[in-house]
Amino acid sequence: MSTDRFGALRRRRAASRGGGGLLSAKVTTPATLLAVVLGYGLDGSPGAAIMGVLTFLTFPVVSVTNAFVQYMRAGALQVPPTGPPPGPAPPAPVAAPAGSPAGELVERPEAAAHGGTTFWGELTPAERHTLLSLARRHVFRKEDVLCCEGGPATEVIVILSGWTRVWVDEGADQRILAFRGAGELIGERAALMVKDRSATVTAEGDVEALRVGARDFGIFLDAHPRVRAVLERQVYRRQVERPERAEPPAPRALPDWSGGNCTILITDITGFSSPARTDADRRHVLDAMYRLLEESFTASGLRLSDFYQEDRGDGALIVVPPTTPTEAVVDPMLARLAVELRRYNRRAADAARMQLRAALHVGPVQRGPKGVSGISIITARRMVDAPAVKRRVADTGADLAFVTSDFVFDTVITSAPGFVDPGRYARVRVRLKETSLSAWLTLEGGESRLRAV
Repeated sequence: MSTDRFGALRRRRAASRGGGGLLSAKVTTPATLLAVVLGYGLDGSPGAAIMGVLTFLTFPVVSVTNAFVQYMRAGALQVPPTGPPPGPAPPAPVAAPAGSPAGELVERPEAAAHGGTTFWGELTPAERHTLLSLARRHVFRKEDVLCCEGGPATEVIVILSGWTRVWVDEGADQRILAFRGAGELIGERAALMVKDRSATVTAEGDVEALRVGARDFGIFLDAHPRVRAVLERQVYRRQVERPERAEPPAPRALPDWSGGNCTILITDITGFSSPARTDADRRHVLDAMYRLLEESFTASGLRLSDFYQEDRGDGALIVVPPTTPTEAVVDPMLARLAVELRRYNRRAADAARMQLRAALHVGPVQRGPKGVSGISIITARRMVDAPAVKRRVADTGADLAFVTSDFVFDTVITSAPGFVDPGRYARVRVRLKETSLSAWLTLEGGESRLRAV
C-alpha cells in the first residue's frame, strides 16, 4: 500500500470514530440527559433544567473539536520529512560487476565506509561504469594468493569486499607490510608497467574483487587522465606509509651455522653484583669488558660484530661459526686480552676493577628465532662457574682466568704457536650440578703460576 493510500485510510478511520476517547458523542449525550433529569428532580426548578440544556449544548461542541484534532493528527502522517533521517548514511550503491543482470545494484558497505580515501571511492560513477565493463568478477577464498612476490604483474585488482594481507618473504619468516580492504587497488605496479610484483597479497577471508588486465587498465587510464592522478596519489601515499608500518630492518645476516661445531666463548665478571659497586660502576665495568674483547678480537684479525652475541648481565656469550678456526680465537686474542685487562686494572679504581673469567669450548650449537641452545653452551657455562675456578681466582687475585675443555686444550692449545704457552695451564676438575669433567685453567695477573688441582 502506498503512503497516500495509507494516510487516507487513517483519516477515514479517525473521521468515522467522530473523535474517540472520553469526549465521544455516544458517551456525552446520555450523560447530559441524565444530568438534566437528575437536576430537575432534585431541585424542581426551571433554572436547573436550563443549566442542563446548556451543558448538553457544550459537550457536542467539545466532541466536534476533539474529532477535528484527531483528523489533523491522522493527516499529518502522510507529510514527508524535510531532511534526511537520523543515524548513519546508508551505504553507497555500487553498480553490479560485468555479468550481473542489467540495472542491478550491489550494496558494498565496506567500500562506502572508506569513502573517498580509496581508489574506488575516488572514482566518479561514469569512471566506475567504464572500469566495470573492462573487469571480470572473482571471489578469492581465505589464504588464496592474489599476487605473488617476484611474479609477473599482468593485472590490477580492485577489492569490493573483504581484507587482504600484503607481505614479503624474509627467509622462513613473513614481514607484513600492510592490510588492504574494500575499495583499494592491488597491483598498481602493473598499472605503471612494472613487470614484477614487489610483495605477496593473500586473502584474509573471502574477498570479492574485480580483475582488470594490465593492458586494459592502461587504456582506461589513457582515456581518463583524472584517474591517473588518483593512482599517482595512491602510489605516493603507500610509499610514505610503508616505512611507518614496516618492521625494523633485520640485522645483518649471519652465516648459516646452526647445528655446526662452533667455538663458544663465555665471559663472567667476578663480584659483579658486589655491594661495593654502584649501578654506574657496573655499567662502566661492563662497557670496558666489551671494549677489551673487541680490541682483542681485532688483534686476531677478527671482528666481534661478525659473531653471534648475547649479553648475560655480568658477562657475554659469543658464538663463532665453524668457518672461523678456533685457533684464531685463542691466539693472539687471549694474550691481547690479558695485556689490556692488566693495563685497565692498573688505572681503575677499586669499584671499577675487573676480574674476568672466560671459558672456551667447541661443539654443536642450534640457532632459533629466540637465541641459541645446545649442550656445548651449557658445558662452557659450567666451566666458567666451576667452584675450582672461582677458588683459584680468589686465591691469586688474577685479572684473567681462562678455562678450556680437554678437546680445545688437546687440539688447539698444545699445538698453537705464537703467544700460547701450554705450560701455563693446569688441570682442574669441574663439578657443578650434574656435570663432572676435567678442564684446563690458566691465570694471568696476580700469582699466575698454578699447581695441578
